[in-house]
Amino acid sequence: MSRKMLYMLLVVTTMFWGASFAVVKMAMEDLTPAQLLFLRCIFSAAIFFVILFRVPKERRMKNMKDYAYTAYLAFIGITGYLIIQYTGLKYTSTVNASLLVGIAPIVVAIYSVVVYKEKMSKIKTIGLFVCIMGIALTITKGDLTKVTIGKNLFGDMCMIINGFMLAAFSIGAKRILKKYDSLVVVAYMYILGTIMMIPVVTVPNPLSPIPIINKIGSISIWTYMSGLYLAIPCSVFGFYIWYKAIDEIGATQTSVFNYINPLIAAIISVMYFNENLTAFTFIGGVCIIVGVFLNNAENLLQGNWPKRIFLRKRKAYT
Repeated sequence: MSRKMLYMLLVVTTMFWGASFAVVKMAMEDLTPAQLLFLRCIFSAAIFFVILFRVPKERRMKNMKDYAYTAYLAFIGITGYLIIQYTGLKYTSTVNASLLVGIAPIVVAIYSVVVYKEKMSKIKTIGLFVCIMGIALTITKGDLTKVTIGKNLFGDMCMIINGFMLAAFSIGAKRILKKYDSLVVVAYMYILGTIMMIPVVTVPNPLSPIPIINKIGSISIWTYMSGLYLAIPCSVFGFYIWYKAIDEIGATQTSVFNYINPLIAAIISVMYFNENLTAFTFIGGVCIIVGVFLNNAENLLQGNWPKRIFLRKRKAYT
């Protein structure tokens, strides 16, 4: 795959992910967050099972320790992560959700300082404070007196927890990705995640008051299509392209494309949900994106990424 094609597919992938916030919000008119997640998981797992069947045996997981660790990753990266995300989306705007989830790189940077005693450079420190300021503006909308313990704040807090879980997943996944191909790991994660979700959606509980089996006939075609959208473009295609890009151009350069997510989410939320994009939300969003970018800036500059792209294009035309 050429670099140009890979960059185009990365843009498409992040657009799919940006639009997924709106798709989830609409699909939850029929299903609870846990039930919608199960729909996504079962469609994804079916496709990944076929993919695994075609993977040579020597490339599949070999011992119970790896299965157990992958189940842990499935919880913090899929089942627990997405239940919290979908729950948060019920109570906050799609714009806030997409912005607050994006703080994961900042959390990873803080973790590296606390656990690995890495020194935080001036530019990363500035990025951290700019990002924190952006989070504060996004949640408070510029007025601390209007912040109350209610549904909107609960939704925003869910998304911040999401950012921490995504950071934990990003750190934890490195270990297993050294042993197995990324697509194989994601496939096992979705299969194990689906197994985890079966008791959650089949036995009445607060996450699924009515067993999903009793709702199959009343679920709209749109909701089924939403499940397929979340499974095929967002999970199977999205993860394949994302990890392919990490292998080809590196994690830091790949992460830059994540900045497209909030833009797509904002456009859709304003156009289809009539959400009010306030000046403070906009400024807060810009601060979060700039803060995360500053956190990655040194790695990008060390790799001379902009320069290499320019030289590659120049060479192509000579």
